[in-house]
Amino acid sequence: MKKYFVIALLVIVALVVIYLTFIIAYIKIIIGSILLGVSAIALLAVWIMWKIED
Repeated sequence: MKKYFVIALLVIVALVVIYLTFIIAYIKIIIGSILLGVSAIALLAVWIMWKIED
């Protein structure tokens, strides 16, 4: 009985670690997408300003 309890506990811990890993990766992807969008808008603004100067 104790062996099954340890196996079940290890499986639960593994699932929690996998879940947290995916959540952290998801948050990093969202932050990266936001920063990529901001940098794209900044580059567009710089390009427009550069075109207006001519």
